[in-house]
Amino acid sequence: MNLEAAERREQILAALVEAGSVGVSGESLASALGCSRAAVHRHVDGLRRDGVDIVSAHDGYRVAEGADPVASALVGPRLVAPLGGPITWLASVGSTNDELIAQARRGAPEGTIIGADRQHAGRGRRGRKWLAAPGDALLVSVLLRPDIAPVDVGLLPIVAAVGVADSLGPDARIVWPNDILIDGRKVAGILCEMSAEQDRVSWAVVGVGINVHSAPDLDDARWRPGALSARGVAPARGELLVDLLAHLGGRYREWLETGSRGILAGFAERDALVGRDITVSLPVGEISGRCGGTDDLGRLRVLTATGERILGAGEVVRVFPENSAPRCLIPNC
Repeated sequence: MNLEAAERREQILAALVEAGSVGVSGESLASALGCSRAAVHRHVDGLRRDGVDIVSAHDGYRVAEGADPVASALVGPRLVAPLGGPITWLASVGSTNDELIAQARRGAPEGTIIGADRQHAGRGRRGRKWLAAPGDALLVSVLLRPDIAPVDVGLLPIVAAVGVADSLGPDARIVWPNDILIDGRKVAGILCEMSAEQDRVSWAVVGVGINVHSAPDLDDARWRPGALSARGVAPARGELLVDLLAHLGGRYREWLETGSRGILAGFAERDALVGRDITVSLPVGEISGRCGGTDDLGRLRVLTATGERILGAGEVVRVFPENSAPRCLIPNC
């Protein structure tokens, strides 16, 4: 498909999303695009092949009830720096992170955004698969080029987690370093990947997956999966995307301009683990203890029976119920 055809298809999708249940006539679409009604029909069929549920209505078309397509032509003009685009939204991709990493290596600018309705090779942390039904989740990756030393980029997952949680409302809680829970269920996950030279960060890609309309059925989930729809009507994915990028970009700018204090304070306000007994998986085994929050570098503080451990990496694999004790019982802490 050439660029002109792709742009026309995107314009049709934008018009349908804006029109909602009212729909748009084929004649008005053809007039706005300067093409024939037959060409409009071909583009609509192309959108349908991409998975957009479009209903023929009278002499025009409308998005089917319950469908929630993302129209990048509507999202792009509402974005602001540092995550101001360009934005590309794909029907299907292996991994939005992989696609954006390839663009980063080709010199794509900071703020480049790639999202998709479906990933067939989506990844979570530690190589886990990220599963979501087509069109049910918000799957998006953003490209950052922070002017910082590689030693300082370790805080980026914390920055991303706070930004994502901000976009999901006051009840969103963070499981260190960057899983997002609402009502005790995991609704979002974040995967940060980067490339650095000795003295500078070349690029960083932040991938975000948010369960919007439904949650996948997972056999080996550490946290019970949840979706935003569990609390009522879920936000439209396009609106959520605008909010997500605004909050994530805002926290990223705050970090670069004023340092880590505000970011760490935001994390502390949403910390789902502080004061709880936890087990953390490390490459050399597991440790258990009481979570003491994070230190000034965003590392996890775990108070164990033998003293405090400061963890820059690892995975929280269990949170014990309140008033119960882990294997390493900590007296008087």
